[in-house]
This record gives sequence, C-alpha cells and structure tokens, in this order.
Amino acid sequence: MSPLFKFSVGIAFFFLGLGYLYRPDLIERMNALIREYLLNDAHIALERRKWGMFFLLLSFLFLYMTYTATNPSVRP
Repeated sequence: MSPLFKFSVGIAFFFLGLGYLYRPDLIERMNALIREYLLNDAHIALERRKWGMFFLLLSFLFLYMTYTATNPSVRP
C-alpha cells in the first residue's frame, strides 16, 4: 500500500471516529442514506462510543503506518 493511500484512509477513519463521538446527528443522516447496505440504527444508537473509538484507533494505525513509511529515521 502506498503512503498516500494509508494517509487518506487514516484521515477518513479519524473524521468518521470524531463524527461518531461528537456529531452523531451527522452520522445518523449519513446512515439514512446507506442504511440498507452498511449500517443499522441499533449500532448508531446503542454502540456509538464503541464505533467511534474503533474508527479513531484505526485512523491512528493508518497515520502511524504512513509516518513510518515516509520517515526513514523512524524505522527499527
């Protein structure tokens, strides 16, 4: 995977995680658009914090992978 792809996925997950934690109304609107395919109302209402933390951790993983790929001094 290229560093640009990792960075963009990390940023997307970061904003999705923040959305779940701080702006659930935006996530509920997005959920209304793609309810049939990916999301379920029970996940939004009952497990909002769990999904938010999951996406934030995923974003930090992708951002760290990008950082280590672009900085040769960080590699072990």
